[in-house]
Amino acid sequence: MIDRFHDNGMSALSQFKISHLSLGFVAASLLSMPVSIQAETTPSNLSRPNILLIMADDLGYSDLSAFGSEINTPNIDALAAHGRILTNFHTAAVCSPTRASLMTGVDHHLAGIGNMGEVVGLNIVQNKRINAPWGASNSYDFDNIPEGYHGHISEKTATMPELLSDAGYHTYMVGKWHLAYDVKAPDKDHKRWYRVNKSALPYARGFEKSYTLVDGGGSHFAPPAVPTPLDLTMYAENDRLFPATQLPKDFYSTEFYTNKLIDYIDSSRGDGKPFFAYAAYTAPHWPLQAPQADIDAQKGRYDEGYDAIREKRISRMKALGLIKDVNQVAAESIGPKRWNELTEEEKLKEAKNMEIYAAMVSNLDRHIGKLVAHLKDMNEYDNTLILFMSDNGAEGAPAFMLPIPGTKVDNSLDNMGKQGSVVAYGPRWAEVSAAPFRLFKGFTGAEGATASPFIVKLNDQKEHRPNSNARLQVVDILPTVLDVAGVDLPSTRYKDKEIYPPKGVSFLSALQKSGGFTDVHPKGSVLADELMGASYLVRDNWKLSQQAPLSSTPVFTKDVPFALYDISKDRGETKDLSAEYPDVLAGMKEEFREYIRQNKVVEHAASYNGR
Repeated sequence: MIDRFHDNGMSALSQFKISHLSLGFVAASLLSMPVSIQAETTPSNLSRPNILLIMADDLGYSDLSAFGSEINTPNIDALAAHGRILTNFHTAAVCSPTRASLMTGVDHHLAGIGNMGEVVGLNIVQNKRINAPWGASNSYDFDNIPEGYHGHISEKTATMPELLSDAGYHTYMVGKWHLAYDVKAPDKDHKRWYRVNKSALPYARGFEKSYTLVDGGGSHFAPPAVPTPLDLTMYAENDRLFPATQLPKDFYSTEFYTNKLIDYIDSSRGDGKPFFAYAAYTAPHWPLQAPQADIDAQKGRYDEGYDAIREKRISRMKALGLIKDVNQVAAESIGPKRWNELTEEEKLKEAKNMEIYAAMVSNLDRHIGKLVAHLKDMNEYDNTLILFMSDNGAEGAPAFMLPIPGTKVDNSLDNMGKQGSVVAYGPRWAEVSAAPFRLFKGFTGAEGATASPFIVKLNDQKEHRPNSNARLQVVDILPTVLDVAGVDLPSTRYKDKEIYPPKGVSFLSALQKSGGFTDVHPKGSVLADELMGASYLVRDNWKLSQQAPLSSTPVFTKDVPFALYDISKDRGETKDLSAEYPDVLAGMKEEFREYIRQNKVVEHAASYNGR
């Protein structure tokens, strides 16, 4: 019923900007009203708010209805209606680097994830010129991997849960960790080139209770009798490691993580201590899988194809005032085929891919609603800082699987989205999810890779506050959370060890303003990132970008030119101004060289241009 209500209400969106958010607010209020009425407990000390950090996995910028999507997300929309939408928030271009910076407040190269550990190992194993400096014939083999590239969160950091635990908070986590690998040479007992480092699991880095996926991705259901390669994953409950075969038979990731986190919160209910809860959901990361009822609810919604859905999203984003700094949206059709070039069978599969993806997002929203409703039932909603984000841009790559004997994949049309299937939605739907920006996950130099939907509801916030387009980075979250909790930022030492001090800035004072705000970082601040040979550097309205286009042919970083964009009005990155402003280009290139030096970046021969 809510889906039909959402569809009928969308036609008014272009005229009434608040109505779209109010739709989510009304739906969520109706769902939560009964439990709110029953609340009898008193909130904990208002000077020490609870903190709920919610992260989606591979959710694109335009995948929420509050951000222009046709996918119905009333519960997340309600958080926006009660809080504030931040339209210019940036993560790393892929998952584990973002998570490392989120937990530590420092650049991911220093935080231990200069690159995903599994990619470092793959480069060493492949040992080709294009993989340099990785591999025995290049600079770094398994026995001399440089600091920052071992695949686990660095011991030279202080983490958010460690600091909050020290300050008297309960600390709980569910979902994806992806920060506890050790890159090692394969041997007779280990076919993969990475192992689990138990000293880097959540329980060892500050979480009092945790139930997590150790790997970077895996199936959302419990394994079938004959597993897929993505069912051969590892989990950790506190200090206990176990394979996916030991998951409950009725396991579905989003539902299970929500219920587990509620159990954790209830375990300390009434003891007077605030909690920090980190819900690191694995949806909607591939393999695309969802309960059948959720998939059925999306039936036929994507039969129009990529271009029509993308254009409608961009139109709604404009009506909502979300993309005022985008004079022209990024060019599309970078994927392999347009919709009208597909066969009827291909259209059926492509539409179903997106139906499953939308089902995962809708299911995620419903469970976030359940989590928020539980806070209201406890009378703790008003006393809880809630942050919602994605870990990177939409994922356009295929589902990555190693061929493993004894496994089986069934991607038939009828089985798509169920146990035993392994599908991703590909570059053309990723273009839709990344709208209005260029490219998607992995392409560090492009907005579509690093722009994340970001919503913050302050504790004790009673009404919606205006959207902000102030530039924010993932490293800014830790200082802000600590600011809310009244905890000092660590310096260069923590518990008798040297650490890298957090580099982000708190944006709490900006959030507390009743009006809008356009700046958080001081004028002239340099914000940069690099990953797998692609990079950007931002200073004020200028963005320096070194990014190869999507291609199946490897390209050397040295052959990829730097582009220059004025992102104050061209976040779509449609006009390269490097030839018009050579002095700006030269100065920013030198600033990028300094970023490389300060953050101990190992430069790659290849520039990421898709897998």
